[in-house]
Amino acid sequence: MSFTLCTLLFLVIGHSVPLRAQVTAPADPLGPGETAASSATANPSVAEPVIVGPPPAPETETSMEACTPEHVPNGTMLERVRSRLTVTACASSAWIDGLFGDEVRYDQYRETYGTVSTGALWSDYDGFDPRLRFRIRLQLPQWDERISAFAGRLGEDDYISDSEGDFAALPTRQFGNLEDESVLVGLGYSSPERTGNDFDAGVGVRVDLPPDPYVRTRYEIVRTLAEKYVIRARETVFWQNSEGFGSTTRMNLDRALSDRFLIRWTTLGKFTEETAGLEWYTQLTLFQSLGPRTGLAYQLQTEGATDNEVQLTRHAGSVILRRQLTPDWLFLELRGGVGFPRRKLTEKREASPEVGIALEMQFGNKT
Repeated sequence: MSFTLCTLLFLVIGHSVPLRAQVTAPADPLGPGETAASSATANPSVAEPVIVGPPPAPETETSMEACTPEHVPNGTMLERVRSRLTVTACASSAWIDGLFGDEVRYDQYRETYGTVSTGALWSDYDGFDPRLRFRIRLQLPQWDERISAFAGRLGEDDYISDSEGDFAALPTRQFGNLEDESVLVGLGYSSPERTGNDFDAGVGVRVDLPPDPYVRTRYEIVRTLAEKYVIRARETVFWQNSEGFGSTTRMNLDRALSDRFLIRWTTLGKFTEETAGLEWYTQLTLFQSLGPRTGLAYQLQTEGATDNEVQLTRHAGSVILRRQLTPDWLFLELRGGVGFPRRKLTEKREASPEVGIALEMQFGNKT
């Protein structure tokens, strides 16, 4: 992939003005038997007809030009790639938003943001799994500030069903396996201000042949208890052409232990018409701050599926390090751990070590 996020079409509208001819002629008309050529030879002051047109119209500024900063430093190749992604994301917002009105709001288009990550995860059980992911959210202010466009390459089922983990740079292993990644595009609805009782909705399609459309709605309640606890309860209802209807119930409970430690308990259950049963996991994560640029997460997880021949499909423990590099928009993610998978009755539950590494780049004006 060459990091091209969107294919942009620009329509250049030209204004044509009819030409008006101005002819410079001698004061007296031609005499009998004289031609224009002989008159011009005899009288050098007679000029040839000159066609004078309107001055050329100024060139219209394109969205790519308007989104490009006045001063673009010649940095490293990575900085140039990030600058190109930022400009392309802004111009994409301008082009899509232009379908809904004639105004241009480049201040808001420049708020478009996204991430690109590349990495790989290896485990003794599943082998080597390289991944390339991206996400971009486009601003559409002429339509509605609550509407945005979305494009991404990510874990399709996890995104649509809202069963993604806390760390998105590396592929996530939920419900015992690693799912294939897909390119999704769509429109989303959400309030710009979070109140603690929030409704979101989205509609989109998986870019594939044949296309695979989806719709999802989500309602979340957030409450603070005794100043140190935060509880989040979220219900997601979705439909996908290939999967049918489904729902995901998710609950997080956070407890601040100190300025440097926070513990989170997450439990999740997902049901779809295809699974005909409940897929679930429960996870305990201890977050530790090692400074303003580095953090650690220690995770324990158990997961299963009620319609599988082995209902407890995996136990796992892992340590995840996430560090903000220089420049500030580049992040390193490292993962190491051990899992104990068993998906079939014929398998033995044995230790399976795993390691992973990923680099994530943020682009746009929102971090």
